[in-house]
Amino acid sequence: MFKKVLSMTLLSVIVASTSMQAFAYTYQDTDVEHLQTTKNAKIDLVKITPSGNVIQKENNLVVNFAQNFNSKYYKTGDYVQFVFENDLKTTEGTLLIPCNSSLIAKITCIESPKWFSRNAKVYMEFTHIVLPDGQNIPVCVELANKKYLQEGAKETAGKIAAYTLSIGGVGSGLGAAIGVAAGHTITGLIIGGSIGGGVGLVTGVVSPGLHYKAKKGEKVMLELQDNLKLPVK
Repeated sequence: MFKKVLSMTLLSVIVASTSMQAFAYTYQDTDVEHLQTTKNAKIDLVKITPSGNVIQKENNLVVNFAQNFNSKYYKTGDYVQFVFENDLKTTEGTLLIPCNSSLIAKITCIESPKWFSRNAKVYMEFTHIVLPDGQNIPVCVELANKKYLQEGAKETAGKIAAYTLSIGGVGSGLGAAIGVAAGHTITGLIIGGSIGGGVGLVTGVVSPGLHYKAKKGEKVMLELQDNLKLPVK
């Protein structure tokens, strides 16, 4: 009986020792570094492991349009290429995504420009990263600020001002710009009228909005919705 108890005790010690060694090995071979990212990112944590590096969800990624883009010439189902113009590294120096890697997005919906200066909206699903060696990495990421790409108030105000200058005078264009920049087209119409609006202002406000345009190299801010595991470089 004594021998049996002793054997069980030794077995327990061996198992416990093995578990502690495994735990110590896992701990030693996992490190945490910090992503070189934007100041508005929610987190900047990256797990560094022998089997791969993991950028934690809610980190921000910055990519650039690989070509000029105009929503007028695209349709639902088309693909759009973005690029990483610089190496993505941690502040500690670990390379995560090499420069010239691509991020591929599929257009899921395009809402055309509408009357009363409502600009086009472009919805995209970002599907995978293509590394320079051709390796594909699935990614779950969304636009950081909105659910869609759209021209802003500044561009809309410029369109209305252009209509006004061509038809109705400078004062009304200024009024429209003030109103649209504040996000209230009707307010712009009223302000423009009080300054001296005319046909140009009314035409600019009531006409359809703008297609979404971006130049090659223009930056897009993204936020990871799930952890992104990358091969060790």
